[in-house]
Amino acid sequence: MALYPVDRNHMDKKNYEGEHWTKNPMVWMVLFFPALAVVAGIITIIIAVKTDDGLVVDEYYKKGLEINQVIKHDQLAKQYGISALIDTNSQTGEIIISLSSIQTIELPPNLSFKLVHRTIAGFDQKTIVSRIAGSNEYRGYIKPPILEGRWTIILSEDDQWRIKTNFTTKEATHILLNISA
Repeated sequence: MALYPVDRNHMDKKNYEGEHWTKNPMVWMVLFFPALAVVAGIITIIIAVKTDDGLVVDEYYKKGLEINQVIKHDQLAKQYGISALIDTNSQTGEIIISLSSIQTIELPPNLSFKLVHRTIAGFDQKTIVSRIAGSNEYRGYIKPPILEGRWTIILSEDDQWRIKTNFTTKEATHILLNISA
Protein backbone atom coordinates (compact mmCIF):
# COMPACT_ATOMS: atom_id res chain seq x y z
CA MET A 1 0.00 0.00 0.00
CA ALA A 2 1.55 3.19 -1.13
CA LEU A 3 0.90 6.53 0.40
CA TYR A 4 0.65 9.48 -1.85
CA PRO A 5 0.88 13.04 -0.72
CA VAL A 6 -2.50 14.80 -0.64
CA ASP A 7 -2.82 18.17 -2.23
CA ARG A 8 -5.66 19.82 -0.33
CA ASN A 9 -6.12 22.55 -2.94
CA HIS A 10 -7.05 20.06 -5.63
CA MET A 11 -9.38 17.74 -3.70
CA ASP A 12 -12.54 16.63 -5.42
CA LYS A 13 -15.22 18.32 -3.26
CA LYS A 14 -17.83 21.02 -3.50
CA ASN A 15 -16.38 24.42 -3.02
CA TYR A 16 -18.68 26.58 -0.88
CA GLU A 17 -16.13 29.27 -0.26
CA GLY A 18 -17.48 31.59 -2.94
CA GLU A 19 -21.18 30.91 -2.30
CA HIS A 20 -23.21 33.35 -0.19
CA TRP A 21 -24.81 31.89 2.99
CA THR A 22 -28.34 32.84 1.88
CA LYS A 23 -28.09 30.40 -1.01
CA ASN A 24 -27.44 27.45 1.26
CA PRO A 25 -30.75 25.58 1.95
CA MET A 26 -29.44 24.07 5.18
CA VAL A 27 -29.14 27.53 6.76
CA TRP A 28 -32.80 28.28 5.97
CA MET A 29 -33.92 24.99 7.41
CA VAL A 30 -32.07 25.70 10.66
CA LEU A 31 -33.48 29.25 10.90
CA PHE A 32 -37.09 28.45 9.90
CA PHE A 33 -38.36 26.80 13.09
CA PRO A 34 -36.99 29.32 15.63
CA ALA A 35 -38.32 32.17 13.45
CA LEU A 36 -41.71 30.44 13.28
CA ALA A 37 -41.77 30.13 17.09
CA VAL A 38 -41.02 33.85 17.50
CA VAL A 39 -43.78 34.86 15.07
CA ALA A 40 -46.30 32.52 16.77
CA GLY A 41 -45.34 33.95 20.16
CA ILE A 42 -45.90 37.53 18.98
CA ILE A 43 -49.28 36.61 17.49
CA THR A 44 -50.29 34.91 20.75
CA ILE A 45 -49.34 37.99 22.78
CA ILE A 46 -51.33 40.26 20.44
CA ILE A 47 -54.42 38.03 20.72
CA ALA A 48 -54.11 37.88 24.52
CA VAL A 49 -53.86 41.66 24.85
CA LYS A 50 -56.66 42.54 22.42
CA THR A 51 -59.31 40.06 23.62
CA ASP A 52 -61.17 40.08 26.89
CA ASP A 53 -61.76 36.67 28.37
CA GLY A 54 -64.62 37.95 30.53
CA LEU A 55 -64.40 34.98 32.86
CA VAL A 56 -62.22 36.21 35.70
CA VAL A 57 -63.97 38.07 38.50
CA ASP A 58 -61.82 40.42 40.55
CA GLU A 59 -63.80 40.05 43.75
CA TYR A 60 -64.66 36.36 43.58
CA TYR A 61 -65.33 36.10 47.34
CA LYS A 62 -67.96 38.84 47.27
CA LYS A 63 -69.53 37.28 44.18
CA GLY A 64 -69.71 33.98 46.04
CA LEU A 65 -71.53 35.62 48.95
CA GLU A 66 -73.99 37.26 46.54
CA ILE A 67 -75.12 33.82 45.35
CA ASN A 68 -77.07 33.38 48.60
CA GLN A 69 -78.97 36.62 47.90
CA VAL A 70 -79.78 35.48 44.36
CA ILE A 71 -81.17 32.20 45.67
CA LYS A 72 -83.42 34.16 48.04
CA HIS A 73 -84.66 36.27 45.12
CA ASP A 74 -85.52 33.14 43.14
CA GLN A 75 -87.35 31.62 46.12
CA LEU A 76 -89.37 34.80 46.65
CA ALA A 77 -90.45 34.84 42.98
CA LYS A 78 -91.54 31.22 43.31
CA GLN A 79 -93.45 32.03 46.51
CA TYR A 80 -95.36 34.84 44.74
CA GLY A 81 -95.87 32.69 41.63
CA ILE A 82 -94.55 35.39 39.33
CA SER A 83 -94.58 34.78 35.59
CA ALA A 84 -94.01 36.98 32.57
CA LEU A 85 -94.81 36.92 28.88
CA ILE A 86 -91.94 38.65 27.10
CA ASP A 87 -92.21 39.85 23.50
CA THR A 88 -88.93 41.13 22.11
CA ASN A 89 -88.57 42.63 18.66
CA SER A 90 -85.04 41.60 17.70
CA GLN A 91 -84.86 44.18 14.88
CA THR A 92 -86.07 47.33 16.71
CA GLY A 93 -85.05 46.30 20.25
CA GLU A 94 -88.51 46.97 21.74
CA ILE A 95 -89.45 44.84 24.76
CA ILE A 96 -93.02 44.38 26.00
CA ILE A 97 -93.51 42.40 29.20
CA SER A 98 -96.84 41.27 30.62
CA LEU A 99 -96.34 40.42 34.32
CA SER A 100 -98.66 38.25 36.42
CA SER A 101 -98.58 36.42 39.75
CA ILE A 102 -100.57 33.94 41.79
CA GLN A 103 -100.52 36.13 44.88
CA THR A 104 -101.57 39.77 44.85
CA ILE A 105 -98.45 41.92 44.79
CA GLU A 106 -97.92 45.59 44.19
CA LEU A 107 -96.42 46.08 40.76
CA PRO A 108 -93.25 48.18 40.81
CA PRO A 109 -92.91 51.19 38.46
CA ASN A 110 -89.72 49.73 36.90
CA LEU A 111 -88.14 46.32 36.38
CA SER A 112 -84.59 45.35 35.50
CA PHE A 113 -84.26 43.42 32.23
CA LYS A 114 -80.98 41.67 31.43
CA LEU A 115 -80.18 39.89 28.19
CA VAL A 116 -77.07 37.78 28.85
CA HIS A 117 -75.12 35.93 26.17
CA ARG A 118 -74.00 32.49 27.31
CA THR A 119 -70.37 32.79 26.21
CA ILE A 120 -69.51 36.38 25.22
CA ALA A 121 -69.94 38.96 27.96
CA GLY A 122 -69.50 41.80 25.46
CA PHE A 123 -72.95 41.04 24.00
CA ASP A 124 -74.75 41.36 27.36
CA GLN A 125 -77.33 44.14 27.70
CA LYS A 126 -79.16 45.58 30.66
CA THR A 127 -82.07 48.01 30.59
CA ILE A 128 -84.90 49.29 32.77
CA VAL A 129 -88.41 48.57 31.56
CA SER A 130 -91.12 50.97 32.74
CA ARG A 131 -94.68 50.14 33.64
CA ILE A 132 -97.40 51.32 31.27
CA ALA A 133 -99.87 53.29 33.42
CA GLY A 134 -102.89 51.33 34.67
CA SER A 135 -101.77 47.94 33.37
CA ASN A 136 -99.55 45.01 34.20
CA GLU A 137 -97.41 45.64 31.11
CA TYR A 138 -93.89 47.06 30.91
CA ARG A 139 -92.04 48.53 27.95
CA GLY A 140 -88.37 49.16 27.31
CA TYR A 141 -85.67 48.99 24.66
CA ILE A 142 -82.37 47.22 24.11
CA LYS A 143 -79.81 47.74 21.38
CA PRO A 144 -80.80 45.75 18.28
CA PRO A 145 -80.25 43.36 16.64
CA ILE A 146 -80.26 40.28 18.87
CA LEU A 147 -77.77 37.89 17.32
CA GLU A 148 -78.26 34.17 16.89
CA GLY A 149 -77.06 32.14 19.83
CA ARG A 150 -77.77 30.96 23.35
CA TRP A 151 -79.08 33.62 25.73
CA THR A 152 -80.43 34.06 29.24
CA ILE A 153 -83.12 36.61 30.14
CA ILE A 154 -83.21 37.79 33.74
CA LEU A 155 -86.18 39.87 34.89
CA SER A 156 -86.08 41.28 38.42
CA GLU A 157 -87.35 43.88 40.82
CA ASP A 158 -84.59 45.68 42.71
CA ASP A 159 -83.40 43.35 45.51
CA GLN A 160 -86.81 41.63 45.77
CA TRP A 161 -87.47 38.82 43.31
CA ARG A 162 -85.97 37.44 40.12
CA ILE A 163 -87.10 35.15 37.30
CA LYS A 164 -84.97 33.91 34.44
CA THR A 165 -84.96 31.59 31.46
CA ASN A 166 -82.50 30.27 28.91
CA PHE A 167 -83.28 30.20 25.22
CA THR A 168 -81.64 29.73 21.84
CA THR A 169 -82.51 32.04 18.99
CA LYS A 170 -82.13 31.85 15.25
CA GLU A 171 -82.88 34.72 12.89
CA ALA A 172 -86.32 35.94 13.95
CA THR A 173 -88.15 39.25 14.07
CA HIS A 174 -89.94 38.52 17.34
CA ILE A 175 -88.82 36.44 20.27
CA LEU A 176 -91.77 35.42 22.42
CA LEU A 177 -91.06 33.78 25.78
CA ASN A 178 -93.22 32.75 28.71
CA ILE A 179 -91.15 32.51 31.88
CA SER A 180 -92.14 31.74 35.43
CA ALA A 181 -90.47 31.24 38.77
